[in-house]
Amino acid sequence: MAKKAAKKKAPSKKSAKRTAPARNAPTIVRAVGAVSTEELTQELDAIIHQKARDRTKHPFVQAVLAGKATNNQIAGWLHQFALWADPSNKLFGVMWARCPDDDLRQGILENMLEEEYGEFSKTAGHMRLIDKTLVELGWSKKKQEADEIKPESCLQKHWIEVVIRNRPIVESLAATSFTAERMNPFVFALLEKGLRKHYRLTEDGLRSVSVHASHVEEEHGSLGPIAMRRYATTKQAQDGVRFAVTHTADVYYNQYNVWNYY
Repeated sequence: MAKKAAKKKAPSKKSAKRTAPARNAPTIVRAVGAVSTEELTQELDAIIHQKARDRTKHPFVQAVLAGKATNNQIAGWLHQFALWADPSNKLFGVMWARCPDDDLRQGILENMLEEEYGEFSKTAGHMRLIDKTLVELGWSKKKQEADEIKPESCLQKHWIEVVIRNRPIVESLAATSFTAERMNPFVFALLEKGLRKHYRLTEDGLRSVSVHASHVEEEHGSLGPIAMRRYATTKQAQDGVRFAVTHTADVYYNQYNVWNYY
């Protein structure tokens, strides 16, 4: 069955500002052998939506949507998510320091403020929100402390550190913004739908999931395409972005397999 075309939304004021040339942004000259940003984006989207990389189709997401995952499996998955995401979010400070463009740095800073303090969603730091969800799912602080990071989460954490610290800024943003955060609203919208329908969680308990399905996460996902338009202008740079996107999609999909431990 053919998929319905997604309805295009008008860009937010913040996103619209970032599409304009920024102070310190380079003059864009596309090299021979490089494709247009539009072609590159379409190619990368196709990669992300392949069956073994599309997190919306992951068995865990589908199990929650159908009400077949246990509370313990959901809590285990969410705790593992926190174990890699919390240290990775703090590395955005490194990405901010390495980023040459004022507007992209502003977007990275906004991301950090939201993750740490819930600045733009007007909620709380995302780890505090996760703690509330875990408690409602039956996981005490003692149980959380006893749950060690699993290999799949360790791999995800390690790759995010490598791509932020050691790769060009366009690859860092292609991995974190384009591949991870740009897809989160779709993934977490399905999780929220399943949790609301099949599980007894309060609004406070749902908030760690619903915030990732909101416009806040869409803003975080807007930086990658802008960085690619400015910096992925040679075949070599585009090949680097292709690897960053493909590997991030592989590792992130694999990380969701942690639900099988619980």
